[in-house]
Amino acid sequence: MAKILKYLDPKRFQITVLTLKEEYYDLSFGKNSDDATKIPKTVKVVRSDKTDVTYPFTKVKALIKKYLGRGKKETEAIKHKKAKTITPSKISLKKSKSEWSIDGLRNFLFAIFEFPDKYIGWLPNAVRESVRLIKEEKIEAIFTTAPPHSLFLMALLVKKITKVKLILDYRDPWALSRWDRGNSIKSVLERWLEQSAIKAADLCLFVTPKLQAEYSKAYAQYDPNKFKVFSNGYDPDDFKHIIKSDFSAPDKDYIYFVHLGTLYKKRDPSNLFKAIAELINEGVLNPQKVVFEFIGTVARELRGIYDLVKELKLQEVVRFSPPVPFKDSLQTMYKADGLLLIQPGTDLQIPAKLFEYMVTGKPILAIAEPDSATEQAILQGRLGVFAPADNIEKIKTSMVKYLELINNKIEPNKAYIESFDYSKYIKILEKDLENI
Repeated sequence: MAKILKYLDPKRFQITVLTLKEEYYDLSFGKNSDDATKIPKTVKVVRSDKTDVTYPFTKVKALIKKYLGRGKKETEAIKHKKAKTITPSKISLKKSKSEWSIDGLRNFLFAIFEFPDKYIGWLPNAVRESVRLIKEEKIEAIFTTAPPHSLFLMALLVKKITKVKLILDYRDPWALSRWDRGNSIKSVLERWLEQSAIKAADLCLFVTPKLQAEYSKAYAQYDPNKFKVFSNGYDPDDFKHIIKSDFSAPDKDYIYFVHLGTLYKKRDPSNLFKAIAELINEGVLNPQKVVFEFIGTVARELRGIYDLVKELKLQEVVRFSPPVPFKDSLQTMYKADGLLLIQPGTDLQIPAKLFEYMVTGKPILAIAEPDSATEQAILQGRLGVFAPADNIEKIKTSMVKYLELINNKIEPNKAYIESFDYSKYIKILEKDLENI
């Protein structure tokens, strides 16, 4: 959104941003982003509070667990004094049951009070502030981007109250998500809310043609002209201070592969690691001549990959490093011999970092879903090699092709890459906005 705000013509569009107070954000992300997420001075920013509706239960849960823990210790101490035998398995089982009950209640309440997501507590303030700003500043349109998709619900309510134009900007799918499918009741409610939002919207934007086609088909009862593609892109200014010649003479005797960004949910590199281990065992890869570095956060649900790396004896081949500032990440892309993209589990989106990847001209190994938006981008842009995420043998075959590509250099489709230059690409969005 910061890039969109940067390049929209301020003479044609006056923008007011309504967002949360900074205390609700991870400020380290802003520091790492540097100028990449800077809001232009021509844009007015209004910040408000939100209500955490689940906070009281979180506190109660902590107190209950503390009480149960203390009671458990007292019970065990009494039994020990009476010299009774207590088996560890029974202690463990009893504890897990009590914790399970608390967590089960917590999950039930959170499913209700954090629907459709945890930012729903912002709704009262967001709607009130939006209505006030629209009236005071004579605002003509609401532009809301998601996730979080609770913003679409808030914008829908504001649209019904004020009757201004509504633009929904889909960075990820909502009810049609491949990643976040909930139970049947949640799915039905999300589909109903999403349909209401799309019906009310004057324009719906999607980051890939595949995502746009999916929504056009799912909501075919509505005007197809309201479904438009406006992809992610790259900012040419981000690359102005990089001196490419600094990276032209590598001072290393190994091939350096890099993945930048968070590993989370289904963005799991396990099959890649297994493929690497098999190629080493088969003598195709020399473990002394390759390094695969993953720079960024590993979410809790995927931290089992650390054990997998040890199990496969890849500690010297696979490295994990903490997140780096945005400028440093761009420099790292140029230092790399090859860039890795991990996108299993969804065929509709393209990771935003692909657009910075493609500017570097470095070959990309994309591990994703067959016939996905990611595969289409790799093929159309002649950006590198694609491998299906669930097939270790095909990942191995793609890795061999990838090594050959690194040795022979790639010839990417420059016209395709330049089509995502935000400074030029923004004209498409400006036209769509004016047409509503």
